Amino acid sequence: MMYRHIGVYLSNNSDKKKLIKQLFSVGLEGFISKLDASEVQLFSSLTIDRLVDEEYRHDRVIVCTDENKSLSTMSSGQQKKALLAYLITFNPNIMLLDDVYSNVDKETQQYMDAEFPLMAARTIIIQLFFRKRDLLSFIDTVLVLNDKNEVSDVYSASDFGLKHHEHSLNVSFELPRAYGQSIEVHDPLIELHNISVSYGDKQVLTQLDWTIRSGEFWQLIGPNGSGKSTLLGMICGDNPKAYGQDMTLFGRRKGTGETIWDIKKQIGYFTPSMVLQFTRNETVENMLISGLNDSVGLYIEPSDLQKDLAKAWVGLLGDAFVGKNFQQLSVGQQRIVMVARAMVKHPAVLILDEPTIEMDDLNSQLFIEMVHAIAANTKVAIVYVSHRDEENLQAQKVFELVKCASGYTGVVRL
Repeated sequence: MMYRHIGVYLSNNSDKKKLIKQLFSVGLEGFISKLDASEVQLFSSLTIDRLVDEEYRHDRVIVCTDENKSLSTMSSGQQKKALLAYLITFNPNIMLLDDVYSNVDKETQQYMDAEFPLMAARTIIIQLFFRKRDLLSFIDTVLVLNDKNEVSDVYSASDFGLKHHEHSLNVSFELPRAYGQSIEVHDPLIELHNISVSYGDKQVLTQLDWTIRSGEFWQLIGPNGSGKSTLLGMICGDNPKAYGQDMTLFGRRKGTGETIWDIKKQIGYFTPSMVLQFTRNETVENMLISGLNDSVGLYIEPSDLQKDLAKAWVGLLGDAFVGKNFQQLSVGQQRIVMVARAMVKHPAVLILDEPTIEMDDLNSQLFIEMVHAIAANTKVAIVYVSHRDEENLQAQKVFELVKCASGYTGVVRL
């Protein structure tokens, strides 16, 4: 049996990768027949990863644009737009859409919103989605899955939002204490003056100025490819383009003998790609403790104080995380742990780069409450990066990367 257009609503207890394999091997009994790979195109970060791997392994470029000659040179959002344009050329019988709006700027969202209805007129659409608001307008039927990837509920699209309710949060948001002595830092925390960056003959950032002070809550926005990742990498000490720039980080001028660890001990940082770095079988508690030392995994015996602090944070996250191994968690659950890991040391600056990607509605609420607790009860400066507006998360200030004569510059919007 196959409905015309189907939405599959996932929670962070669902195994999305396993589900996609299941759809191509046996389908979803009674609802989606086994998919034939010759008739289906998969619009997913999994497809992007495969194509980028093909570029690296075999020097074979399959998807490119006039501006970017390969997927590996594009930002995440540019990759998704280029992939969609490429898959449309196949005019497939079925298109499997996986978390379509993650990582894409508003212009690309508008492009997708225009393309998908046209595609739906000639192609069967199966949409996998984590957030209710992402349900595409032409979807007819919504299947709700349980944590075993079995269909637990079936709704018409019109009834889905009205009749399906997630479990409410049942956690205390009394923020766990900071660990040890707080580090004395200079305020302003970060001062950037006249920052300009280019890669070869491509100008990315031009004459950018930005000052971040203790306790401020910023949202960093800008279109795909505008240099957000470049800017964050410079602040975190990961991008060598920072050398030779007029940057002062935590009271020290860049290039005056500071080490990368002098910078990192002041910063809590999360971006979704970090999850891939953690491959050891660590408990959730040990993952959180590793955030105190900025280490990829835990290699020393933690103190009783560290264990108590980790236990308090796990209690904040909820029952789904208690006693679990990090590798047992779904991708969305892993990301909420990584967000908590970035917060655990109460850093001077907390940078959250597209943190809600593949988080379901419930864990997105949890993330928002965690950020509110940090903002209300600490002097931590927050830099939140997202193309998508979260209804209940409002930054005090916005730093927007805008197009200028050459590359992008920064504008403060209050």
